[in-house]
Amino acid sequence: MLIALVWWSILLSEKNEEVYNAKFALLDTKLKHEEISGEVFQSSILELQNTYEAQRKMIMGEAIVFGLLLFIGLNLLHNAFGKELEANNKVKNFLLSITHELKSPLSTINLVLETFKKRKLEHEKVIELSDMALSESHRLEKLINDILMSFKLNKSYTYNYEDTNLVEFVNNIVQKFVKANPGIEFNEDYSSPNITLSIDREAFYSLVNNLLENAVKYGEKSPIEISLEESSGQVQIQIADGGIGISDVDKENIFDQFYRVGNEETRRTKGTGLGLFIVKRIVESHNGSIRVENNQPKGTVFIVTLKK
Repeated sequence: MLIALVWWSILLSEKNEEVYNAKFALLDTKLKHEEISGEVFQSSILELQNTYEAQRKMIMGEAIVFGLLLFIGLNLLHNAFGKELEANNKVKNFLLSITHELKSPLSTINLVLETFKKRKLEHEKVIELSDMALSESHRLEKLINDILMSFKLNKSYTYNYEDTNLVEFVNNIVQKFVKANPGIEFNEDYSSPNITLSIDREAFYSLVNNLLENAVKYGEKSPIEISLEESSGQVQIQIADGGIGISDVDKENIFDQFYRVGNEETRRTKGTGLGLFIVKRIVESHNGSIRVENNQPKGTVFIVTLKK
């Protein structure tokens, strides 16, 4: 298309110049044969030059316009193709991760059940393996809940808002993480024992749970700080860890559906790329906003701001 555009411009320019030369020669012949006067010749030449310049500018203008349209079209095509590739990569990563995340707990549970079936174990060993199977079962349940919540939020989830004491609500979720992660320190800081907000409890549970799970997963067993503050008609929730942190490039994409840092084939951490997408959609449904910042000296801080 670019070559055709350039060739079209050259041909039109040549034709315009040929017409100019032919008309100039005709006028010159008429002047020599005294068919026209010198004054008429000069005015005709001036008019011919003006016409030639106007045609030349028109050709250049059309070439520039067509060139810009071609460039814009190619740029739009390139962006659309890039987005399609990105979407395909996200779906590929999601399918790879979901396959692994589903198979891994099922394999553990099956192994435990096979062990119970084939061997007689001491009571302590039975408890240990049962806890392992139960943990994997909870992990599988969490995965399925995330998938279902993700599709609900994209389609037809109906929010049921209720006035809720956020301090008690968040504290109950934190205590579950304290029991499940005895090697990690959870520090809670609430500006008031009674901070009330109208929330959808099921969705908000998923919001807090995903942020805490994210802090546990990437916090490298560092203390996790949970704060809840009410001021100026707003409620702010902060969950901070001292882990590996998030790069500036990834900060722009972590709330996209299926997005995960790195490549699914080499990544070590578990997940599906749905957690933070769910968090952002729930925050937005509560007329709030969420941002991610660097913790000091290292780690990540997720800050959720909600209007009362």
